[in-house]
Amino acid sequence: MTTPADACDWSIVLLSRGEVPRLARCLAAIRQAAEGRDARVTVLLRGGDAAEAARAVRSGAALPGLRLYALAQGDRANAWNQYVHALRPGAAMHAFVEDHALIGREALRSLAAALAADPAAEAATALPSQGRQVAALRARLRRGGRLHGTLHALSGRFVEAAAAGGFRLPVGLERIHPLLVRRLGDRITVAEEASWRAMPHGFQEAWHRRLRAARARMEEAALAGRDSLPEFALPMLRDWQARQAATGGFFDWLARRRLALEAIPTPEALRPRPVPV
Repeated sequence: MTTPADACDWSIVLLSRGEVPRLARCLAAIRQAAEGRDARVTVLLRGGDAAEAARAVRSGAALPGLRLYALAQGDRANAWNQYVHALRPGAAMHAFVEDHALIGREALRSLAAALAADPAAEAATALPSQGRQVAALRARLRRGGRLHGTLHALSGRFVEAAAAGGFRLPVGLERIHPLLVRRLGDRITVAEEASWRAMPHGFQEAWHRRLRAARARMEEAALAGRDSLPEFALPMLRDWQARQAATGGFFDWLARRRLALEAIPTPEALRPRPVPV
C-alpha cells in the first residue's frame, strides 16, 4: 500500500482506540513535535467510529501526508504486523505512539538523535515523566534491554529487516513490546529528552486499564519459555489457561471469560481499511 513516493525521514505510527477528543489532542502534540521535519503520520484505528475519527482528523490543523486506517481486528500485534508488512513507508525512523500520550515537543527529535548517536542501536525508548513509581521505571529503562510501549522508535533498518524476514507478532496479543525486546536484544538505547504526559482518564478507562493488565499477565505467562511464536495467540492462551488453576482477582477472572468468547479472525478482519480524511 506504500510507494517510493511515501518515503520520509520520520514515520510516526499512532495507535488509537478512536476516542475523538483524545485522538485530536494526541495529533496536535505530534504535529508540534514533527514541525519542520519530513514526517508522515499513520493512524491505526483499533476501535471506535471511523467516520468520527476522520472528522476529528480533518478538524485539526493539517498534518502533511496523514493516513487513517481502520482495523476490524484491532489488537496491537495485528496493528504492528499490518504497518510493517503493508503500510510502512521507507523511513530512517519509525516512532510508535499510543493515543493516551501527549508527547513532548522534543520527543521525536530525541528519539531520532538517540538512534543516530549509537550506530549499533535499532530501537530507542522514551522515558515516562509522571505516574506511580516513575523514578524506578525510568531507572529500569536506563539500565537497558527494555522498551516503553507508550512511546518508542525503531530504526528503518530493523523494520525493513523484519519485513524482509517475514517476522510477525502473534495476532491477538496486546502486550507486544516484550517480544520486540526479545528480538532486539541489547540494541536498545535511551532517549533522555523523549517523554510524554498521560491524558486524564475517567472510570471507564481505569476499568479497561485493569482489564488490559490482567490480559497482559496471561500473555506473558503463556509466552514464557517459548522459542517460537504462533501465528495466532488464541490457541496458545487457551492451552496455557487449561493447565492453570483459576487464581487471581476479579479482573483476572473477567479476562479469562473474555478469552473464552474470542475467535480466530478472518483474513478480511486482519487487513487495514483506508478511511478518507
